[in-house]
Amino acid sequence: MSSSHAALDAPLRFPGMTEPVDTTSGHPASGMPVSRRNLCGLARPCLRHPQKTQRFRFFEATLLFVASGRITLDDGAVKLTADAPSGLILIDQHACADVLKEPGGGDQRFRSIFLTFSAGLLAEFHRQHAPTHTIGNRSTPFKQVPLDDDLASTLQHCVQSIEARQISDQRLRHRLMDLLEALSERSHLFAYDTLQSSTSERLRSLVSEAPERHWTAREASRELAMSEATLRRRLAGEQTRFEDLLVDVRMHHAMMLMQTTAWTIPHIAHACGYKSRIRFAERFKERFGCLPTIVR
Repeated sequence: MSSSHAALDAPLRFPGMTEPVDTTSGHPASGMPVSRRNLCGLARPCLRHPQKTQRFRFFEATLLFVASGRITLDDGAVKLTADAPSGLILIDQHACADVLKEPGGGDQRFRSIFLTFSAGLLAEFHRQHAPTHTIGNRSTPFKQVPLDDDLASTLQHCVQSIEARQISDQRLRHRLMDLLEALSERSHLFAYDTLQSSTSERLRSLVSEAPERHWTAREASRELAMSEATLRRRLAGEQTRFEDLLVDVRMHHAMMLMQTTAWTIPHIAHACGYKSRIRFAERFKERFGCLPTIVR
């Protein structure tokens, strides 16, 4: 393993060869996802068993690094398989694909870094740094890029900064911009949609900040400074419904919690806004084609 890969893999190895314990359940866990509002999100999935997720939607531009095991992305037109550690995977916002994660390595685990960039951050980057000819959609929604020592060091710096709460948003913004610039210097950019201010995107961002909240169309419209009728009319114009979007955001949050914590299913259901475990399980199966217990 090269030094660049080893550096990124280091934080995924637990001190003393033991895994951290989730205080809620007492079982091993890889850690709660971290969200830095309007900037980025970070998660470290850790799986003991193969897991296939159907039609997983990447709400934001995403960078993946597989530290252990294998991942396969398949959107029906393009299929990409990456074994650890074989570089980075860049996934454009709105990409939707079947995702297969398979354990590997000495401890037979699937471990990865899952870093998302907010639409606002990408817009700012393209305004300040990206050449005009790079703005637009790529021919494929995801691609694999080589990982050299400098790029690995830059990514590692960002990951540590996201997890260090004492790092201000302003300082973190500079470090994320530096990572995007490092990718740009190597001719790797996320596709950028100049129409980022749609009502559905604003609503999705709002709900994602607090998926456990008892959201109603009226409450959401108030947060977005419009009437409920206007919210529903604009969503209809974008071929979506408030109720469908709410469920989609909550179910993707649930899937991430399944992969990054050892919380009980009732606890995850509550964190996603469901008081009834049965109702939560029904929604999860409708979205992903399997019950939450199968994922675990």
